[in-house]
Amino acid sequence: MNGEAAQDWAVSFRDTLQHSVLQFWIDHAVDKQFGGVLGRLDRQGQPTDYGNKSVVLISRSLWSFSEAYRRYPDPAYQKMATECLKFLRDKMWDREHGGYYFMVTREGRIVDSTKQLNPMSYVMEGLAEYALAFHDHQAAQEAMGLFHVIDQHAHDNQYGGYRIAFTADWQFIPNYKDGPNGAGSFGRKSYDWHLGLLEALATLYDVTGDPQVKTRVNELLDIFANKIIDTEVGYGRYYFNDDWSVADHDGDSKQCEYGLDLEASWLITEAAQRVGRQNDTSIRRASLALVDHAIRYGFDTAHGGIYRTGAASQPASNRNMEWWQQCEAMVAFENAYQLTGDLKYWQAFDLESHFFMERFVDHQYGEVYTTLYQDGRTDDTKVDPWKAPYHVTRACLEIISRLGGTL
Repeated sequence: MNGEAAQDWAVSFRDTLQHSVLQFWIDHAVDKQFGGVLGRLDRQGQPTDYGNKSVVLISRSLWSFSEAYRRYPDPAYQKMATECLKFLRDKMWDREHGGYYFMVTREGRIVDSTKQLNPMSYVMEGLAEYALAFHDHQAAQEAMGLFHVIDQHAHDNQYGGYRIAFTADWQFIPNYKDGPNGAGSFGRKSYDWHLGLLEALATLYDVTGDPQVKTRVNELLDIFANKIIDTEVGYGRYYFNDDWSVADHDGDSKQCEYGLDLEASWLITEAAQRVGRQNDTSIRRASLALVDHAIRYGFDTAHGGIYRTGAASQPASNRNMEWWQQCEAMVAFENAYQLTGDLKYWQAFDLESHFFMERFVDHQYGEVYTTLYQDGRTDDTKVDPWKAPYHVTRACLEIISRLGGTL
């Protein structure tokens, strides 16, 4: 690696973020009639229907424009963030029981009133990020309020970690299996959903310095290093019983999801830094094990690209590629390079970045494609209930920060 290469990538990601990704949302996604952002947009930014809005979409859009504003204080970014915050407060917040509904209609009528750990983690993070960006004390209080209600109802005081799904009035759903990320969980604790919570708590700790939040960050870091991540093989086990023993149903916890592992590899190091554990060897070991395993089994080393899934110790079986996996890979490879100085990680970052820019960024209409299928088809959906600007925005900002200095 040389300084010129790093600078070139930083500039490329800055331009992609500002002119392709965020501008697409500003130009097309605002719901001027009912507030927030529209629930589904096609490649050109046209609504495919005026359907429902998920708390994932609204809160991750809130986070994206708040975080973008912190680096590039554009009034248009503040306007987008404020628009999302208003819809979140007015239509998705349960003032009676606490927490946030999962899904509402375009107008804001409740469709799915369940309280889901992962989506509400995004709300917590979005509120905390808004508080940081705009020095908003009320948003910080709301983020802390959400932490307290989640901790009260969902935390497992015996074994640590959190249960993942509840009714509107916070009754635990032991056989919850609906929704894209909850499918098949059947009351088990989830790798994915705890990762979202870890990131949100780390951000909240940045805002508040609250000691209880720090305690939970440390608790989750220990769970990741000692329970979730199999450092011998190099992947994250997916589902767990209450006591954090692996809960495998028909092999679903013996499968590796490469994008999730790569996301975890850098989020655990970032969270550790925020609570003063930057020299924790267990976190470093787990982080690098995840990256090495993903490169070995889930990465197209000839052309770039991260595959979806595969058995833990075998090459990828599902070779479709989704946008978010590519975003997490780029940050993970750069993070591993910064941890070790090993050029193999820089080379992986460089290859993956070329692949992402050439195959996923839509240079004609903006934003990024959702999926490149193994058979050559492309899903060019730009917005849906689980596709916000979040992963791309976060990846671009992380890379710019790590490589670009003052860019």
